[in-house]
Amino acid sequence: GQGSQWPDMGAALYESEPVVRAVLDRCDEVLGEERGTSLLDVMFGRPGAAGDLDDPQWKQPAIYALECALAALWSSLGIRPHV
Repeated sequence: GQGSQWPDMGAALYESEPVVRAVLDRCDEVLGEERGTSLLDVMFGRPGAAGDLDDPQWKQPAIYALECALAALWSSLGIRPHV
């Protein structure tokens, strides 16, 4: 959905959890190849970011990337869904 994003979302986990960092870095790399700019810059509200996190072009990939990173983190801790 939309509206669940906020500037700096996932930044603390990015800094503290290697699994989260790896997934977000990969998402940033893939989107960077497509758009020529950094998703993480937009997500983390870095100066000079090429987009706005409230723009659906950025919020949707940012939310998806964070969801993927959280799923990978949970999996690394042995938490797996049954359904």
